[in-house]
Amino acid sequence: MTICSSKKELSMDSSTATDNSEQFRSRLTSDFELLRQAPLFAGIQPEVVKLFAYLASRRSYRPDDMLIKQNSKADRAFILVEGEVEVSVTHRERDVNLQRLAKPSFFGELALLARFNWFFSVRAVTQVETLVIERTTFQKVIEKFPDHKDALVERIIKLRIERLVNQTAFMLDRFQFSGNEQKTPLI
Repeated sequence: MTICSSKKELSMDSSTATDNSEQFRSRLTSDFELLRQAPLFAGIQPEVVKLFAYLASRRSYRPDDMLIKQNSKADRAFILVEGEVEVSVTHRERDVNLQRLAKPSFFGELALLARFNWFFSVRAVTQVETLVIERTTFQKVIEKFPDHKDALVERIIKLRIERLVNQTAFMLDRFQFSGNEQKTPLI
């Protein structure tokens, strides 16, 4: 896994500082556009989205790298910039695939609102690049722009409901078409 912070690094060499500054501005613009198009941030004032873009970090993963491990501390959300990931859960000592996500999917959103341990795992299927928003970053931005809190919280809840509906449909399709003719009550 590679981590690239979007915050500027100080440098003694002025040409390196100029290159870093240009790279930073380019990355900031790219991250701003990515966030602006994400359902969570659609319609949110540009200065709020810019602050999220500034405080977010980029992380890269190779195929089979774990982005999230079930039962570990949940403290960040991810936006897929490139690649695909697989969401799974370990249940009764078996890994069950819940969903495959591709760019520009947003996941881990509940970690922005509450402290808990991940109830699922996420593994890179391909080379993956993500934009990561830490819970502490989310809280800092909400403190600075409290009038956006309700809209952001409502959108996070809606995103989670949408994902739950999609995962339920995926699991029901697998159950229904698994070739298992035995009728098992679902409730």
